[in-house]
Formats: sequence, C-alpha cells, structure tokens
Amino acid sequence: MSLQIDKILSFTGNKYERTSAMSKYARYLSQKNDEDLEIPINRSQKEKVTISAINDILNEKVSYRVEIPQDEKLS
Repeated sequence: MSLQIDKILSFTGNKYERTSAMSKYARYLSQKNDEDLEIPINRSQKEKVTISAINDILNEKVSYRVEIPQDEKLS
C-alpha cells in the first residue's frame, strides 16, 4: 500500500502531534516485530513500519491522544 498524500496534505489539525504519534507507533511496530523494519501485510508482501504506521493513523485504524503533564494540569 502506498502513502495517501492527499490525506496527509488535507490534515488541518496539529501536525506536530500527528507526526509524533506516527513516529511512536512506528517504533512500537518495529519493537513488536523484533526490530525488523518491515512487517508482513500478506503472504507475499512486506511493508515498512513507517508506511504502515502512517497509513494506520491516516485511516483511523489507530487512535492517539495527547497526555498533558501533571505540572501543566495544575496551572
């Protein structure tokens, strides 16, 4: 599966938060797959974890939320 550039460009929210979520999810996927940079998507194909993470978040297969540190909550 390739990247959906139109979905990336049309995003109007906080791009830093979304990029950070994609990066952390890609790291999670690589650790889950023994640090392999490609994961199987079917019997004959593999996909890079970064592409998989980006597509999963863009297609809302994975959700994320921003945690506010305790010291900022008190302010």
